[in-house]
Amino acid sequence: MERAGIGLHGGAPVRARLLPAPPGSGIRFRTSSGEVEADLRHATPEPGATVLRAGEAVVRTPEHLLAALAALGVWDVLVELEGDELPALDGSAAGWVEAIDEAGRVTTGPLDPRVPERSRRFEADGAATLGPGGTIGVDVAYDDGPVGVLEVPATEEAFRREVAWARTFVLARDVPRLLATGRGRGASEANTVVWPTSELRAPDEPVRHKLLDAWGDLALAGPIRARWFVERGHHVLHVRALREALS
Repeated sequence: MERAGIGLHGGAPVRARLLPAPPGSGIRFRTSSGEVEADLRHATPEPGATVLRAGEAVVRTPEHLLAALAALGVWDVLVELEGDELPALDGSAAGWVEAIDEAGRVTTGPLDPRVPERSRRFEADGAATLGPGGTIGVDVAYDDGPVGVLEVPATEEAFRREVAWARTFVLARDVPRLLATGRGRGASEANTVVWPTSELRAPDEPVRHKLLDAWGDLALAGPIRARWFVERGHHVLHVRALREALS
């Protein structure tokens, strides 16, 4: 099963194919420059996107696909990528959920998820807590932007119903700065919500999208049963917090 489109930040045409992989092989990306596994060792997040690197191989913005794979319990898959970025699709994970449903899933045996023994909190320019439980949540508070708190069960049902459809967003005031730094070159009305002018799928869609991003970055830890709660989060903070909590 494959999906094609435009990379959100690079703006180039890209294509991703989801292929079956042997049990225990993990989530791996294959590019023209090599392979990289989706895990914390290879995460080199940048402002506004998760990035995976291994040798010459680079994979940008995999977080929406990773969230969908983790939520639907797909931990062994090979993603062949034409380009160095995942297609933005409509800016949400809904297209990836649809692709996984079309491809079908095979049960390979019970998972042995990691279970944190105690809560650990990481604080920087935001904060994140990982501990015992089974929920994912965010506390979003932008100056003159989206504000809200949401926490949902870390289940496939909750992901489909509450999270998968929430689209990437940007604050209108940040658009010139993003473009000046070479990001967002593939953004359009088809894949990005501009706050506060765009029509929303729900009043708290931006909050739900922040939860989607947090879910995708948690997938870099592999199968895990935990409570993951992020305050004023972003990709760099997510990865730093997870590395510290799981070290």
